[in-house]
Amino acid sequence: MIQEDGSITDEFEIHSFFRVLNQNKGRIWLWQRDEENRIVQYAVIRKVDLIKQIIHISPCSSKGFKFKSIDEFFFYCADISLAFKFKARDISKEMMIFPIPKKIQKVSKAFLKDVELIEKENEDKFKHLRNSPRVQASSDQSVSLRRVDSYGELSHQQSFLLYDISGGGMGFQVDDPSEFDIGEKIQVVAINSKEVPKKMSGEVVSIRQNSEKLDGFKVGVKFTS
Repeated sequence: MIQEDGSITDEFEIHSFFRVLNQNKGRIWLWQRDEENRIVQYAVIRKVDLIKQIIHISPCSSKGFKFKSIDEFFFYCADISLAFKFKARDISKEMMIFPIPKKIQKVSKAFLKDVELIEKENEDKFKHLRNSPRVQASSDQSVSLRRVDSYGELSHQQSFLLYDISGGGMGFQVDDPSEFDIGEKIQVVAINSKEVPKKMSGEVVSIRQNSEKLDGFKVGVKFTS
């Protein structure tokens, strides 16, 4: 039962909330302040341990959790607008464990408008910085690429939906904003499954929420060669 202040304190309801998330593997938001930045990631509930009163969650990103401390986190379920703060008990790249909260808060839509987890895409804002206009891709176009590590080694090939492309850069879509990092180097292998005729390398310069897809994100790349 939701209290007058919008909170849920009933133990059974709180347990049910986590059990449902565990069953349907619904994605939840996690974010944490890191000095001047805010680290934002998607995660899913992997285990609800009612005996130990703890929750196990794992990251959706192939890179794993990027959080560097167990300090204060914010947990948010967008489907039913419920949120709470917590301190993790243990964290690794693959898993996080935290105690079941005693209280969960109903979050208003007005609050969410004030909290922009990831900056929304604004094409007009960046038009003056481009050397050439970008062409919007159709919904079925894709780009295949490899990540380039600090040693110049290439990762396995991955494919993403292409958002737009020009002579100076491109944008592609991801489901998790933590899948790429600002400054990360990539090499384009193919577009629409056709190998590119010459080497195309680039650097990730932006990661923004896609204004046309609420649960999607656009990775902006500037070509360097």
